[in-house]
Amino acid sequence: MDITIVIPIYNRKDYIRKTLESIDEKYPLILVDNGSTDGSFELCSEIVSQRKHTILVTEPKPGAAAARNKGLALCQTRWIYFFDSDDIFTGLPISWNVDADVVFFPTRIDVNGQLRTRDYQVPTAPHVHILNSMLNTLGMIFCTDFLRSSGGWNESCLVWDDWELGLRVLLHHAKVDYITKQPYHVISLHSDSITGDSLSSRVDKIIGTLGVAFDDIVNSPLEGKEKQKAFAALFYRCYILSGKMLVDGNADCSSKVDEFIYDRFRVNRQSHMMGQMLRWATAKGVRGVWRIALRIV
Repeated sequence: MDITIVIPIYNRKDYIRKTLESIDEKYPLILVDNGSTDGSFELCSEIVSQRKHTILVTEPKPGAAAARNKGLALCQTRWIYFFDSDDIFTGLPISWNVDADVVFFPTRIDVNGQLRTRDYQVPTAPHVHILNSMLNTLGMIFCTDFLRSSGGWNESCLVWDDWELGLRVLLHHAKVDYITKQPYHVISLHSDSITGDSLSSRVDKIIGTLGVAFDDIVNSPLEGKEKQKAFAALFYRCYILSGKMLVDGNADCSSKVDEFIYDRFRVNRQSHMMGQMLRWATAKGVRGVWRIALRIV
């Protein structure tokens, strides 16, 4: 396939070499340094000088979305794939529907040295993805022209930008090819991982992305029950998030999410009771609360 890989880099000197060594040199590669101060740019400059089909550019605007959009602007191939600078590449699907706008596939995760496939339920509708967050950066291949026409990555989303992009794709009925035969890549979780640490430490940025998602639904072509399901899923996702803040031991952050709920949604007594139940179950450590929410929606 005619495809380019784009990797945003911000202070990843201790990880980027291993990531790049895992990627076959047959793939054109665009590295976008996003203002690193730890020597990542200098290290990447050295690597690029020894590697085929690889360029290194800079993007001064902070945020992974801005760096990815820089790579998107420079891409000259039909397909584009975004990878993270601290994960391990294990190859791409051999083939997919050439008429697709986007290809979705499962990934693996490394938790304390233990590899497992991320729980994957094919997100065939927006409300499913809103709750299960199946669509992540490493699990999406885009037709370059489609992604450009869709507005690229939303640079106002400082976290969860892949979740928002996946939602936007589904909201606008993109042509999707789902590949589920095997997982790809290894997403590494560590104290300095791109995935982040506690949710509470990022609560303001998360709420910002939730607001973008709310507006995405408002402005989407969805109608009737499908639009109602999308709003309901986002509503209950917020209650689950509020519960996760309590798991972090941060009641103030939980209250911030609650304020967002009351600011954006029309909360009736029944839906509020359902939301409180989901928050309580999440705070008590019940696994798979999103599945309960999916049944309610």
